[in-house]
Amino acid sequence: MIKYILTHPIQYQSPLIRNLSKLFKIHVLYRSDISVKKYFDKGFNKKVLIDRNLLKGYNYSFLKKIGPNKVNNFYPFTIEYINKIFTRDTKIVWLHGIKNWYNLIIIILCKIYKKKVFIRDETNNLKKRSFVNLLINNIFYKFIDNFVDAYLVIGKENRNTYISNGISKKKLFLVPYVVDNKSFKFKKKKKSKKMIFIFSGKLIYRKGFDLLLNAIIICNRFKNFKLNSRFIVIGDGANFNEYLRFKKENKLTNLEFVGYKTQSFIKRYYKKSKILILPSREEKWGLVINEAMSAGNMIIASDKVGACKDLVHNNFNGYIFKDNNYHDLAKKIIKTYKKKNKIDIYCKNSVKLISMWSFKECCDGLKKAIDSVV
Repeated sequence: MIKYILTHPIQYQSPLIRNLSKLFKIHVLYRSDISVKKYFDKGFNKKVLIDRNLLKGYNYSFLKKIGPNKVNNFYPFTIEYINKIFTRDTKIVWLHGIKNWYNLIIIILCKIYKKKVFIRDETNNLKKRSFVNLLINNIFYKFIDNFVDAYLVIGKENRNTYISNGISKKKLFLVPYVVDNKSFKFKKKKKSKKMIFIFSGKLIYRKGFDLLLNAIIICNRFKNFKLNSRFIVIGDGANFNEYLRFKKENKLTNLEFVGYKTQSFIKRYYKKSKILILPSREEKWGLVINEAMSAGNMIIASDKVGACKDLVHNNFNGYIFKDNNYHDLAKKIIKTYKKKNKIDIYCKNSVKLISMWSFKECCDGLKKAIDSVV
């Protein structure tokens, strides 16, 4: 039995768990139920309902908690360690995240209760770190590695980070970050006279949407670009009003805000579009790339997006631009506009590439990890 401990039900985790549960005996233990109903999301700056099917198709329980029903660096504070986590039938404890107080306690307790520990974490080296920070990080991994039996790697950046911190390759197993590719796939895309670009995410500084705004200004100076392009913005956030003012002040009539949408509604926009832009200044992975590729979109993303090393290849299924550089982003957009005849090829390449980044690879990787500790 694998006990998989998560803070709360997550839209990207649930489809994966459903698929893994067909092959493996997994019981998910949630520390909070905050996401199964409408709740206030700080990133989107509003109350949202993520998905109605987060708990279907697999075994789960909610751990009893003390204090407020919040998800942050301290909460939720849950109990029931012995009677729910460290039961006799538990062989493996799978944790999502390694650098938080709760998971560290569980990791150490696993040693006492003689349970195997699997870690799946988003850590990577894309963010610039000081020498001191890198040193502390290295010491941390050398210590915690004594308690961890397998690391479930989400991609190349993640894998390279573990190796750079001294983790043995023998402990690394690819269980990639994936979405339900089939649910985003379309037999036919809606045709449009205009070139449709989409941005999907939280309207906050880290997501780099201001870079896209400035890039659009540059692109709109190009002959007929403004007339023949449309940028659809899916999402909300703390900076929404600021970005809306920017649009009006700069007369960006080819830019449209459609607000926050659930996954089922986002699919409709993927059907219209052929190009996803993800300009993040920092992105551990970027599952929106998986979604868009499954729906037949080429990708334009910054080099600070973790998924790029695995899923975005220049001149194959899109372009990667220099972080925090809206001039380079504008160049990539204009390059796409000029080479319209390559867009459909890039879109098809996205579908081919993402088809090899699926639940199957997750099942294979998890099986190898299990076999390594049995």
